[in-house]
Amino acid sequence: MDRSIYPLAHDRPYTFGELRAAEKMLLAERQADQALSSRLRLQDRKQIDWAKTRNEEWSPLKLLADGLGLVDEDTFRWTPAGAADFVIASGARTLKVQCTMAYDERSEGQYRAGHLYRKEQEFGATNGFYFGGGRISEPTVRDVAEDLVTWRAGIVSAVKSKIANVSYEGQGLDLLVFARGCAFDLIDFSMEEVVRPALNQLGPEYWGRIFSNVYVVDDHAFAHIAKL
Repeated sequence: MDRSIYPLAHDRPYTFGELRAAEKMLLAERQADQALSSRLRLQDRKQIDWAKTRNEEWSPLKLLADGLGLVDEDTFRWTPAGAADFVIASGARTLKVQCTMAYDERSEGQYRAGHLYRKEQEFGATNGFYFGGGRISEPTVRDVAEDLVTWRAGIVSAVKSKIANVSYEGQGLDLLVFARGCAFDLIDFSMEEVVRPALNQLGPEYWGRIFSNVYVVDDHAFAHIAKL
């Protein structure tokens, strides 16, 4: 078996075929070793020092490539020291992509955003389960209308946090947003139905000052909103 490219090296060219193969190999390893799968979800740097980066950047990049229809021969470089986290080359086209996470903005939850994800994984590892909704150890009753509002709020928050970084101005960037769990929570909606109204709240004249395109991804879900 070929060796996985994980962990990625800084500023080295890779093909998307290699990235897809790495994700396929990692999935097989996780299915065969639940302890490994748990360590990857926990994102503890002492156990797997690249787990958080893989979960929040490398894996979403694969979802972006699938959504854009990039072929295995197209290439990318991971450039975390620069304005772009990734530089993608597809034929004559070059994309410079900055990455971020969006979380369900549940005001009633005990924990928020990435802290909530961490607490869920820790509780699940110890107890074998956790409840979604923000309270972890007890169920939270919500309806789809609430989920739609809070996920849109999370996407708005994620985009605004990146726009606030003035060093991104004039860099010709696109934004990749990983909305982990959004597609599951809002299974009756397309990702575009979730995302477009959220970005319209900000206005393309606002986020378009920094980003030419915003891509929002989740497992089996993809939305692409271009600056007007």
